[in-house]
Amino acid sequence: MVSETLSMWGNGAVTLPKKWRDQFQTKHFMAKETAQGLLIRPILDAEYYELADGTVGVRFPMGIEAGELARRIEKIDRKIRKEERLRSRKKKK
Repeated sequence: MVSETLSMWGNGAVTLPKKWRDQFQTKHFMAKETAQGLLIRPILDAEYYELADGTVGVRFPMGIEAGELARRIEKIDRKIRKEERLRSRKKKK
């Protein structure tokens, strides 16, 4: 884990190092107070998760417009169907 020193400006803004800003595909970060101090985490557009009981899913921490959700579901469905067709063709050979 890499540590960096952050500077606070007169207006209270804290600047993240460019390498971190470039690493995460978001402009939204959450700061949480912990027993060790502040924890800064990127808020990603979508987060995939897996639970110990085998449950999987996707979270949208910043929310998502219904039409955009429908488009993403359709895109994923097309990809899954395409992969299934390819697997089916390989089995027939």
